[in-house]
Amino acid sequence: MNISHVLRPVPARDWLSLLLLFAGIVIFIGLAEALRKKLNWPQEFTRKLVHIAVGVLMFFSPILLEASLPLVLMASFFTVTNYLAMKKGWLKGMESDRESYGTTLYPLAFLILVLFTWENQKVVLIASMLVLAIGDAMAAIVGESVKRPHTFRLVGETKSLEGSAAMFISSTLVVFLTLWFFPFESSFPVDSPWIALWFAGLTAIVATAAEALSTRGSDNLTVPLFAALILYYLLNHDLAANVQLTLGTLLGGLVALLSFRARFLDASGAVATFLLAVCIFGFGGWQWTIPILTFFILSSLLSKIGKRRKAAYEPMFEKGSRRDYAQVLANGGVAGALMVLYMFFPQPEIYLFYLAALAAATADTWATEIGVMIGQQPRLIRNFKPVMPGTSGGITLAGSLGAIAGAFVLALSGSAFLEATVGSVPVLLGLITGSGFLGNVVDSYLGATVQIQYRCPVCQKITEKSHHCNGTPTTPYSGVNWMNNDMVNFLNTVSAVGFLYVGRLFI
Repeated sequence: MNISHVLRPVPARDWLSLLLLFAGIVIFIGLAEALRKKLNWPQEFTRKLVHIAVGVLMFFSPILLEASLPLVLMASFFTVTNYLAMKKGWLKGMESDRESYGTTLYPLAFLILVLFTWENQKVVLIASMLVLAIGDAMAAIVGESVKRPHTFRLVGETKSLEGSAAMFISSTLVVFLTLWFFPFESSFPVDSPWIALWFAGLTAIVATAAEALSTRGSDNLTVPLFAALILYYLLNHDLAANVQLTLGTLLGGLVALLSFRARFLDASGAVATFLLAVCIFGFGGWQWTIPILTFFILSSLLSKIGKRRKAAYEPMFEKGSRRDYAQVLANGGVAGALMVLYMFFPQPEIYLFYLAALAAATADTWATEIGVMIGQQPRLIRNFKPVMPGTSGGITLAGSLGAIAGAFVLALSGSAFLEATVGSVPVLLGLITGSGFLGNVVDSYLGATVQIQYRCPVCQKITEKSHHCNGTPTTPYSGVNWMNNDMVNFLNTVSAVGFLYVGRLFI
């Protein structure tokens, strides 16, 4: 990826084109706001109208302009201005009835795509923004138009199957038409309508899943970025790689469905797992798939084995044994990001970081599950004083040995692919295992010091839950409000990557 195009000279006519685009967007937003007030239109209708119109205007920008700098400036301007307008309540017609950052994330997504797709990838920019402008808008319009929609809730906002179906169909259509009629060059030639339909359908499936999992306007960022990522891969790889992505998507869907049916995941966790699996299974192949499947399958089975004994302590834990989207991203988000990074910068060390992140997630899960099953007296890692079982930051010998075992098993699952990296395989296995274990130590220490803890006003127990006895709201007892268990788990995987990086300096 090269963003040096931003520094290139800008032809005079590009500034004129920018002025026309800018004026068109501002005028349309102003007219929509005026009509909303005069005709008393619902805010959601006006917002989606602006959503579609601005997206269509953006369609012409890569065609009209030679240089990217004007678009970078315009997108930056609207990102900042829309954020201020949202905070000040200046443009009600562009805002949702619920709290949303959508109007800010919309131009931010465009800014990111301009920076990374302008050079020889303009079709990716155009198609992904149209998916956002038309596909995402159709999901809301159709979902709100159906009298008795089949609703579901993944993250907090109610959505409908009819809306998701409308998004999938409209997204497939706009990507297909863009690929088939817009002139562009790519490593994999789209010289057949069936290839265009294949690429469009795969892009639409992933974009629809991203929209279903969104909340507070986050789809304005996640939908175009996921669509762009899939399209970029398809257009810049050969047939074998594209078949791998397709099969990886199918495998990811199967794993998510079976895990949901087996109650390893709730609905939001299943969708998040699908999106994560598309990136790891589809982009990485078996080298990257085997380790994360090892973590997920063995950790889920271990959680089920100890479920009966763990039930006594569940009132203290923030979440149950079924992982939700936040838990999936906390444990696998760093690994997914490293896979995407490797796709653009294929350096062998990134695979080591990937294994370290998963080793830390495995170590943390195994430490908790084995520690609870064995039932030893836990001691707080901060001062080694005895604490109640289930207390955040409590450690046992059995749990610590379980953490080492989990990290080693995960490292071993990727050992067959370590020959391409720099260093002895046994040494690398030890380094990955050690990094995973130390990440788990960081997890325990954060749990004992800054993780948010609550007190239940009914039973007076200390818990990780914000609601306890029959849904009674709890009150903060210690820790930092935003440092919940998911954030601690995320920092666990991040720290493991850091430990491995430091360890590599001495090998």
